[in-house]
Amino acid sequence: MERRGLKIALASAVAAWLLAGCAAQEGNGPQGSMSAEERLRLAAAAEASGDRDMAVSMYASAASEAPGNTPTQLRCAEGLARNGKIEDAAALLARRLKNAPHDPEVLETLGAIQVLAGQPAHAVQTLSQVLVAKPDDVKALANKAIALDVLRRHDEAQRLYRQALVVVPGDAAISNDLALSLMLSGKAEEARQVLSPFRDVEGLPERMRVNLGILDAADGHSDEARQLLGTHIGAADLATLTQAIGKGSGTEADQP
Repeated sequence: MERRGLKIALASAVAAWLLAGCAAQEGNGPQGSMSAEERLRLAAAAEASGDRDMAVSMYASAASEAPGNTPTQLRCAEGLARNGKIEDAAALLARRLKNAPHDPEVLETLGAIQVLAGQPAHAVQTLSQVLVAKPDDVKALANKAIALDVLRRHDEAQRLYRQALVVVPGDAAISNDLALSLMLSGKAEEARQVLSPFRDVEGLPERMRVNLGILDAADGHSDEARQLLGTHIGAADLATLTQAIGKGSGTEADQP
Protein backbone atom coordinates (compact mmCIF):
# COMPACT_ATOMS: atom_id res chain seq x y z
CA MET A 1 0.00 0.00 0.00
CA GLU A 2 2.83 2.35 0.83
CA ARG A 3 4.47 1.85 -2.56
CA ARG A 4 1.15 2.48 -4.31
CA GLY A 5 0.70 5.71 -2.39
CA LEU A 6 4.16 6.87 -3.35
CA LYS A 7 3.47 6.18 -7.01
CA ILE A 8 0.31 8.25 -6.75
CA ALA A 9 2.41 11.12 -5.35
CA LEU A 10 4.65 10.99 -8.41
CA ALA A 11 1.68 10.78 -10.77
CA SER A 12 0.11 13.78 -9.07
CA ALA A 13 3.28 15.79 -9.48
CA VAL A 14 3.51 14.90 -13.17
CA ALA A 15 -0.16 15.77 -13.63
CA ALA A 16 0.39 19.14 -11.98
CA TRP A 17 3.30 19.78 -14.32
CA LEU A 18 1.24 18.91 -17.37
CA LEU A 19 -1.66 21.08 -16.21
CA ALA A 20 0.71 23.97 -15.61
CA GLY A 21 2.05 23.53 -19.13
CA CYS A 22 -1.45 23.59 -20.59
CA ALA A 23 -2.31 26.72 -18.63
CA ALA A 24 0.84 28.44 -19.88
CA GLN A 25 -0.01 27.49 -23.45
CA GLU A 26 -3.54 28.86 -23.14
CA GLY A 27 -2.17 32.10 -21.71
CA ASN A 28 0.42 32.38 -24.47
CA GLY A 29 3.18 31.91 -21.84
CA PRO A 30 6.27 29.74 -22.18
CA GLN A 31 5.19 26.22 -23.09
CA GLY A 32 6.31 23.27 -20.97
CA SER A 33 8.56 25.37 -18.72
CA MET A 34 8.91 24.67 -14.98
CA SER A 35 10.36 26.76 -12.20
CA ALA A 36 13.18 25.43 -10.05
CA GLU A 37 10.71 24.93 -7.18
CA GLU A 38 8.41 22.84 -9.40
CA ARG A 39 11.36 20.74 -10.51
CA LEU A 40 12.34 20.22 -6.88
CA ARG A 41 8.83 19.05 -6.02
CA LEU A 42 8.88 16.62 -8.90
CA ALA A 43 12.34 15.42 -7.87
CA ALA A 44 11.15 14.78 -4.31
CA ALA A 45 8.11 12.84 -5.54
CA ALA A 46 10.29 10.77 -7.89
CA GLU A 47 12.75 10.06 -5.08
CA ALA A 48 9.94 8.98 -2.76
CA SER A 49 8.59 6.62 -5.39
CA GLY A 50 12.00 5.04 -5.95
CA ASP A 51 12.58 6.53 -9.40
CA ARG A 52 16.16 7.64 -8.79
CA ASP A 53 16.91 8.43 -12.42
CA MET A 54 14.00 10.85 -12.62
CA ALA A 55 14.96 12.37 -9.25
CA VAL A 56 18.57 12.93 -10.33
CA SER A 57 17.44 14.48 -13.60
CA MET A 58 15.06 16.87 -11.85
CA TYR A 59 17.57 17.88 -9.16
CA ALA A 60 20.16 18.62 -11.84
CA SER A 61 17.73 20.65 -13.93
CA ALA A 62 16.49 22.57 -10.89
CA ALA A 63 20.08 23.51 -10.09
CA SER A 64 20.58 24.74 -13.64
CA GLU A 65 17.33 26.72 -13.46
CA ALA A 66 18.44 28.70 -10.37
CA PRO A 67 22.27 28.90 -10.37
CA GLY A 68 22.34 31.94 -8.09
CA ASN A 69 19.89 30.69 -5.47
CA THR A 70 21.86 29.17 -2.61
CA PRO A 71 18.96 27.36 -0.83
CA THR A 72 17.97 25.74 -4.14
CA GLN A 73 21.56 24.73 -4.85
CA LEU A 74 21.85 23.14 -1.41
CA ARG A 75 18.61 21.18 -1.82
CA CYS A 76 19.76 19.99 -5.23
CA ALA A 77 23.18 18.95 -3.95
CA GLU A 78 21.66 17.05 -1.04
CA GLY A 79 19.20 15.35 -3.39
CA LEU A 80 21.94 14.33 -5.78
CA ALA A 81 24.05 12.95 -2.94
CA ARG A 82 21.12 10.96 -1.51
CA ASN A 83 20.64 9.35 -4.89
CA GLY A 84 24.24 8.30 -5.35
CA LYS A 85 25.55 11.24 -7.38
CA ILE A 86 28.06 12.38 -4.78
CA GLU A 87 30.64 13.70 -7.24
CA ASP A 88 27.96 15.70 -9.07
CA ALA A 89 26.77 17.14 -5.76
CA ALA A 90 30.29 18.18 -4.78
CA ALA A 91 30.89 19.74 -8.19
CA LEU A 92 27.64 21.71 -7.94
CA LEU A 93 28.67 23.13 -4.56
CA ALA A 94 32.19 23.90 -5.77
CA ARG A 95 30.67 25.99 -8.55
CA ARG A 96 28.49 27.82 -6.04
CA LEU A 97 31.51 28.57 -3.86
CA LYS A 98 33.17 30.43 -6.73
CA ASN A 99 30.48 33.08 -6.32
CA ALA A 100 30.14 32.77 -2.54
CA PRO A 101 33.54 31.47 -1.32
CA HIS A 102 32.87 31.89 2.40
CA ASP A 103 29.20 30.93 2.58
CA PRO A 104 28.99 28.71 5.72
CA GLU A 105 25.87 26.88 4.56
CA VAL A 106 27.47 25.88 1.27
CA LEU A 107 30.69 24.89 3.04
CA GLU A 108 28.76 22.87 5.62
CA THR A 109 26.91 20.87 2.97
CA LEU A 110 30.11 20.39 0.95
CA GLY A 111 31.91 19.12 4.05
CA ALA A 112 29.19 16.56 4.74
CA ILE A 113 29.35 15.37 1.14
CA GLN A 114 33.14 15.13 1.30
CA VAL A 115 32.74 12.76 4.27
CA LEU A 116 30.39 10.60 2.17
CA ALA A 117 32.80 10.76 -0.75
CA GLY A 118 35.64 9.31 1.34
CA GLN A 119 37.57 12.58 1.51
CA PRO A 120 37.93 13.06 5.29
CA ALA A 121 40.97 15.35 5.11
CA HIS A 122 39.17 17.71 2.75
CA ALA A 123 36.07 17.52 4.94
CA VAL A 124 38.09 18.53 8.03
CA GLN A 125 39.45 21.57 6.20
CA THR A 126 36.05 22.57 4.82
CA LEU A 127 34.17 22.14 8.09
CA SER A 128 36.87 23.98 10.04
CA GLN A 129 35.98 27.04 7.98
CA VAL A 130 32.35 26.66 8.99
CA LEU A 131 33.24 26.38 12.66
CA VAL A 132 35.25 29.59 12.55
CA ALA A 133 32.05 31.39 11.60
CA LYS A 134 29.67 29.19 13.62
CA PRO A 135 31.58 27.46 16.45
CA ASP A 136 28.50 25.76 17.91
CA ASP A 137 27.04 24.49 14.63
CA VAL A 138 26.00 20.96 15.56
CA LYS A 139 26.04 19.49 12.06
CA ALA A 140 29.48 20.88 11.32
CA LEU A 141 30.81 19.64 14.67
CA ALA A 142 29.42 16.14 14.17
CA ASN A 143 30.53 15.79 10.55
CA LYS A 144 34.03 17.08 11.29
CA ALA A 145 34.23 14.61 14.19
CA ILE A 146 33.25 11.76 11.88
CA ALA A 147 35.95 12.83 9.41
CA LEU A 148 38.51 12.92 12.23
CA ASP A 149 37.48 9.42 13.30
CA VAL A 150 38.05 8.16 9.76
CA LEU A 151 41.53 9.71 9.98
CA ARG A 152 41.99 7.90 13.32
CA ARG A 153 42.29 11.19 15.19
CA HIS A 154 39.88 9.90 17.82
CA ASP A 155 40.75 12.24 20.70
CA GLU A 156 40.04 15.29 18.53
CA ALA A 157 36.83 13.71 17.29
CA GLN A 158 35.60 12.98 20.79
CA ARG A 159 36.14 16.58 21.88
CA LEU A 160 33.92 17.73 19.01
CA TYR A 161 31.20 15.17 19.75
CA ARG A 162 31.13 16.34 23.38
CA GLN A 163 31.01 19.97 22.26
CA ALA A 164 28.01 19.15 20.08
CA LEU A 165 26.31 17.36 22.98
CA VAL A 166 26.60 20.52 25.07
CA VAL A 167 24.44 22.21 22.44
CA VAL A 168 22.03 19.27 22.02
CA PRO A 169 22.20 17.22 25.24
CA GLY A 170 21.10 13.62 24.88
CA ASP A 171 21.11 13.58 21.09
CA ALA A 172 20.95 9.89 20.18
CA ALA A 173 22.84 10.03 16.88
CA ILE A 174 25.74 12.08 18.24
CA SER A 175 25.90 9.95 21.38
CA ASN A 176 26.08 6.85 19.22
CA ASP A 177 28.88 8.35 17.12
CA LEU A 178 30.79 9.32 20.27
CA ALA A 179 30.43 5.78 21.61
CA LEU A 180 31.74 4.35 18.33
CA SER A 181 34.71 6.73 18.48
CA LEU A 182 35.45 5.65 22.04
CA MET A 183 35.21 2.01 20.95
CA LEU A 184 37.66 2.62 18.14
CA SER A 185 40.14 4.13 20.58
CA GLY A 186 39.88 1.22 23.02
CA LYS A 187 37.68 2.95 25.61
CA ALA A 188 34.90 0.36 25.77
CA GLU A 189 33.74 1.10 29.31
CA GLU A 190 33.47 4.83 28.63
CA ALA A 191 31.59 4.07 25.41
CA ARG A 192 29.18 1.88 27.35
CA GLN A 193 28.54 4.70 29.82
CA VAL A 194 27.70 7.05 26.95
CA LEU A 195 25.06 4.67 25.57
CA SER A 196 23.69 3.31 28.86
CA PRO A 197 21.15 6.17 29.34
CA PHE A 198 19.47 4.98 26.13
CA ARG A 199 19.15 1.36 27.25
CA ASP A 200 15.46 1.56 28.16
CA VAL A 201 14.44 4.11 25.55
CA GLU A 202 11.41 2.92 23.61
CA GLY A 203 12.10 2.51 19.91
CA LEU A 204 15.89 2.54 20.34
CA PRO A 205 17.47 2.55 16.84
CA GLU A 206 18.79 -0.86 15.86
CA ARG A 207 22.37 0.35 15.38
CA MET A 208 22.43 1.71 18.94
CA ARG A 209 20.95 -1.49 20.33
CA VAL A 210 23.64 -3.55 18.60
CA ASN A 211 26.45 -1.24 19.70
CA LEU A 212 25.26 -1.29 23.30
CA GLY A 213 24.99 -5.09 23.20
CA ILE A 214 28.54 -5.42 21.89
CA LEU A 215 29.79 -3.08 24.60
CA ASP A 216 27.94 -5.07 27.26
CA ALA A 217 29.67 -8.21 26.02
CA ALA A 218 33.08 -6.53 25.90
CA ASP A 219 32.63 -5.42 29.52
CA GLY A 220 31.65 -8.92 30.68
CA HIS A 221 27.88 -8.34 30.91
CA SER A 222 26.91 -11.32 28.77
CA ASP A 223 23.29 -11.59 29.93
CA GLU A 224 22.57 -7.95 29.10
CA ALA A 225 24.37 -8.35 25.80
CA ARG A 226 22.35 -11.36 24.74
CA GLN A 227 19.12 -9.63 25.76
CA LEU A 228 19.92 -6.71 23.47
CA LEU A 229 21.45 -8.63 20.59
CA GLY A 230 19.15 -11.65 20.43
CA THR A 231 20.10 -13.49 17.25
CA HIS A 232 21.57 -10.48 15.44
CA ILE A 233 25.16 -11.56 16.09
CA GLY A 234 26.36 -15.13 16.56
CA ALA A 235 28.55 -16.15 19.48
CA ALA A 236 31.70 -16.52 17.35
CA ASP A 237 31.26 -13.11 15.68
CA LEU A 238 30.52 -11.49 19.04
CA ALA A 239 33.70 -12.97 20.52
CA THR A 240 35.73 -11.60 17.61
CA LEU A 241 34.20 -8.15 17.99
CA THR A 242 34.76 -7.97 21.74
CA GLN A 243 38.35 -9.11 21.32
CA ALA A 244 38.93 -6.36 18.76
CA ILE A 245 37.40 -3.78 21.09
CA GLY A 246 39.57 -5.02 23.93
CA LYS A 247 42.71 -4.50 21.88
CA GLY A 248 41.54 -1.09 20.67
CA SER A 249 43.73 1.40 18.92
CA GLY A 250 44.17 4.91 20.18
CA THR A 251 46.81 5.72 17.58
CA GLU A 252 46.34 9.15 16.14
CA ALA A 253 47.21 9.51 12.47
CA ASP A 254 49.50 12.31 11.41
CA GLN A 255 47.51 15.41 10.72
CA PRO A 256 47.15 16.24 7.04
